[in-house]
Formats: sequence, C-alpha cells, structure tokens
Amino acid sequence: MYEYAAVHSDGTVRSLGCCADDGTPVSREELPAAIGPLPSTDEFMARMCPPGSAERAALPDHWVARLLQLAERRAAALAAERVELVSQLADQRSADGGRPVPEVMDVSEWLPCELALVHPYGERRASRVIRTALALTSRFPATLRLLARGDIDEARAEAVVDLLEPLEDDLAARVEAQVLLRAGEQTPTDLRASIRRCIDRMDPESRERRHRQARADADVRWWATEDGMARLATDLPLAAAAACGKAVDGLARQLRADGDEHPIGQLRAEVFQDLVLRPWLAHPGIAVSLVVHANLSTLQGGDEPAEVDGHPVSAAECRELLAQVGALELHRPDGGTLAFALHDHTGELVTAVTPRALHRGARGTGLRRPPPARRYRPTRRQRRVTHVRDRRCRHPHCTRPVGRVDADHVVPWPRGHTDCDNLCCLCRRHHRLKTHARGWRFRLLPGGRLEVTTPSGITRVTDPPRVLPDTPATATAPRPGGGPSPGGDPPPGDDALPDVTCCPF
Repeated sequence: MYEYAAVHSDGTVRSLGCCADDGTPVSREELPAAIGPLPSTDEFMARMCPPGSAERAALPDHWVARLLQLAERRAAALAAERVELVSQLADQRSADGGRPVPEVMDVSEWLPCELALVHPYGERRASRVIRTALALTSRFPATLRLLARGDIDEARAEAVVDLLEPLEDDLAARVEAQVLLRAGEQTPTDLRASIRRCIDRMDPESRERRHRQARADADVRWWATEDGMARLATDLPLAAAAACGKAVDGLARQLRADGDEHPIGQLRAEVFQDLVLRPWLAHPGIAVSLVVHANLSTLQGGDEPAEVDGHPVSAAECRELLAQVGALELHRPDGGTLAFALHDHTGELVTAVTPRALHRGARGTGLRRPPPARRYRPTRRQRRVTHVRDRRCRHPHCTRPVGRVDADHVVPWPRGHTDCDNLCCLCRRHHRLKTHARGWRFRLLPGGRLEVTTPSGITRVTDPPRVLPDTPATATAPRPGGGPSPGGDPPPGDDALPDVTCCPF
C-alpha cells in the first residue's frame, strides 16, 4: 500500500488518498495497519527528496535546515548504535585473569587492537571509544537514551562521561539528572561548564581537594607540532592564568598601536618569549582587570562557587583572590576599579554601581538601573550594566569576552531607545551579521534573554550568565518564540533581598 501526497511551495504536505499495490483505493485506516508506523514529516521529505535529486535541489531554505537537523539526529542515533555494539563486543572480551586495559574497565588488553582493525581507529582512540561505550551502557543509560533519540550528539555524551565517570555513583547520577535537562540546547563547551558548576554545588569539598592536587601536579610542558613549530603549556591557578594571558595580550596590542603590523597572535607569542627569555627588558605597565562574580554568602565564608572571567572557581579560591586585591575591605584594588553588581533571588542582574553609588543608595536614595539616554551612544552606567549582565558576546555559542564586544541596539536607534532593555553585547562579527545579513531577526526578551532567528527559521534563545547555578526553575531551554519555561520563576518572598557581588573590572 502507498499514499499519494502533494508538497506545496510553502513546505506543507497534503494527502491525496491511499491505494493498494494494484491501485485499488483503500481507506486511510487500513494503511497504518499494513505498513506500520508512518515516518515523520522530515523523514518523509528526506525519502521523497534523496541526496543529489532535482527535488532536493529545489527545496526552500527552511526545508534544507530541517533536513540538516534530521541528518544530525540520525548521526547521533548511529553513534548510540555503535556504543551498544562496542559494549556487546567488550562483554565478549573480558580480561579473564589477564591484564585489563587501563582507563576502560575490566576488558581484555587486546580489545583496542581488535577494534582498531574493525575500524581504522588508532589504538588510543579505540580505547576511548571502549571507555565511553562501557560507561554509557553501564552507568549513564539516560544519556545514552538521549543520544539514541538524537536529542544530544556524541560530543555531548562524551562530555558527560569525561566529567562524571570519576565520581561516585550516587553523585554522578544526581549531576547527570540535573544537567541533561538542558544538554540538548547547549554546546559541548557550555555543557561541560554546567556539569562542573553542578559538581561544585553538590560536592564543594571535592573541588577543593581536586584543586589542591592539581596545584601539586602543576608543571611546564612543551611538544613539537608541525612545520618546525612547538607548543609550550603550563598549569596555573585560573586567576593567575587569566591575568598572564591578559598581560601578554595588552603588551602585544601596545606593539600593534606603535606600528607593528604583524598578526596579533604572532605578537603575543613574541611578547611571551621575551618575558621568559629576556625578563630584564623594560616593558610598559599593563593594568590587568578580572571580572569576579560571587554571592555575598561566598564572601562571608559559604561554599557557593564563584566565577572568574566566566570560569567557575571554588569559594575558597574566590576569597583568596579577593583578599589579594583588597576587595573584602571594599576599597579600590590597585590597577583597576571596583564595582558592585546587585542580583535578585533568581540570579538576574538588577544593576551595577560604583562603591560611591552603593553607599548613596544605602543612605536612602535607592538603587535602580540607569535611565534611558536621549542619544545614540550608551552612557557609562549603561555600558557597565550591559557588560556585567552579558559578560560575553550574546550570539548563540559565541564566547568572545566582553572586552571585545559592542553594546548594540537590538532595535536600531532611533526607532529603539538607548536603554539597557534594548542593549546587548555583540562581537563585531555578529554585530555586522545583525546589521547587514538579510533575513536574520534579533529580539531582546525580559530578563536580558536574546532570541535569534536564522533566515531558514531556526530560533535559539540565549540567557545572560547568572551568578546562581543553573536550576530548572531559573534556567530555560531555548524555544521558538522565547518566553519563560512552563511554571516560570518562583515569586520572590518577603525576605528575598538582592545578593551583592564584588566585580573588579
């Protein structure tokens, strides 16, 4: 049996009737019983418009995007099938008293050699495939189910295994249940960050232990790359590494401002080399500023993790850093400025102010967001609030830091006001995309959420980073049309006071 259908130019599909193999008309109720479950609309279009066909070449862009999403779901389903097959093969290749393979549980040491011949993996890659397969099938079946449905891809599944496999079973299960709620709408990098934050929140003491061990294991390494080059790496505390990187970048940009036209990356490499091999050379002073977000309870001795330049650190690391710059005494740190970001009970930014404005507000004038400006350029207060709220380019999946972004009007000026509710941080590339690329639509939603729609109709919503960790009540997955998730945020209670967070920048 089969069904006739018409595909209209707008992408809609209309049934024209059902027939038996000999052409005899049959009712539509008989068709499912004869052929089994019907394919989805996307699968139907993929069958009717196979690769290389004239029908596929004539598809409008929104259908091309939908078929691309279908291809990604199919690739994830194939990865899940490979996981199950590798796990089945591993069950038939137990160690049997011999030497097990390190890092991949109790399997024969010869299984990576075998798998490397089944598929042209290297043996190291084969060991990783085995480890991931065994972990997903034995400890993380919920993640494997999402992979099989195409809700996450292989990179996200590997992120879960890499970060949760070393944990105890109970803690790993609780973290997995938490992070999978949003895993499908996060990049692998964002998912890894969410997993780390969740681990830190559920077991803050373990982070302290891991940090102490990592500092004890710190080293400097180098290895050859390609074309006569090599790479040098060292292990440093996060704040120190960020400060070193910004100092090198600042010196390189001074060379560029003095007329050196070499690529900025080459200038950074040369500055780093001079700092190590010729430390006696005089260099201009560079004021390094780091953005630190932390709950007030953290500064008072609590265990809630904080962030340095968008990367999580433990509460103890945060207090140590703030003590070094004198922020706990609430005075201006050397070489930078001190501002305060006030967040409500959900972690949403209320405003960002200087210490003088904070004391003035505490004396009775109150604290509020900067008012709209009657000009194109945002005021200094508006830029401070926008930068502290967004922290990076707000285009989906972009990670360019706030120091290299524009405070852009989402609704173009003068039709849109110069106001924090109409400003968001975009790097120059995505600022140009919003302004000049045809068919893209940007919309700023309440709470600073940015909705971006592609010309092919795919919509993604990005939330500004929050001081509070992601929770189902406050974090919402991107959905077409934006808006809050079902249930929304809990209403503030009478005792819901803003948290004050120190932000040297």
